[in-house]
Amino acid sequence: MNRMIGGLLAAMLALSACASTVREQIYRADAAPVQVAQWTKTVPVALPVRSEYGLALSGYYWPGDPADRDVILFFHGRGSHQGIGARYAEHLAGKGDHVIVVSYRGFGGNPGTPTQAGLVADGRSFVAAARDLIGPDARLFLVGHSLGGAVALHVAATVKVAGVVTLSTFDKLEESAPGGVGLLLPDKWNNLDAVTKIGAPLVMIQGTADDRVDMAQADALFAAARGPAAMLTVPGAGHNPDMTQLGPMVSAAIGAIDSGAMAGYPVALPAGWRVRRK
Repeated sequence: MNRMIGGLLAAMLALSACASTVREQIYRADAAPVQVAQWTKTVPVALPVRSEYGLALSGYYWPGDPADRDVILFFHGRGSHQGIGARYAEHLAGKGDHVIVVSYRGFGGNPGTPTQAGLVADGRSFVAAARDLIGPDARLFLVGHSLGGAVALHVAATVKVAGVVTLSTFDKLEESAPGGVGLLLPDKWNNLDAVTKIGAPLVMIQGTADDRVDMAQADALFAAARGPAAMLTVPGAGHNPDMTQLGPMVSAAIGAIDSGAMAGYPVALPAGWRVRRK
């Protein structure tokens, strides 16, 4: 994430230590209301969720097979919104699993202002909503892109989940900022710490041509993870996920975790892809 915000943070912090100004650069929240039909082929069901302090958040839901207890919660990234999250998450729907698109305060017409604590609270509220929908025996899989991967990791560090999948997620925001200004960041997003607290299986997917999260960050995050874990390296892939390509790999990861077959995931890799396991 260093190339994504490093220069902006250096400039802003040189002028001011105002936390709200810095957060604007960290999150780049797209506050415009979302018309989800513009982003999806199969329009999901609206899923209103109340977060802390009664904040009303607007998420989405594709129901799965009534007998299926698996629920996939998709967390979108920086400068995005739940409509883009739905565009990505739709590739995971229609396979039996229930699919929920998580949304955050300050994004996509939601009230409030983004903070690390706030986004994690919002994620936990959607976890609670998933259990209300499916029941206490629901098996929850958190899938997050970029900043959304960070939210998913921090949520999974505090609640019981069945598994986590990250797409292009950084290691530690504080160390990504240039010239020691990381000490002034109001939100640290220390994913290296969060990942050590997750007892569920983890799958990471990282592109070699990602211009926002480099391989060194992905390597550090994978090294810190507890097992079982797998990291897929996708040659030539950039930061934003091509879900026509990655969607089947995410669905396969969830199937492997369900069946206790992480040691054999993935069964087959596209040409040029690499996998590491622990």
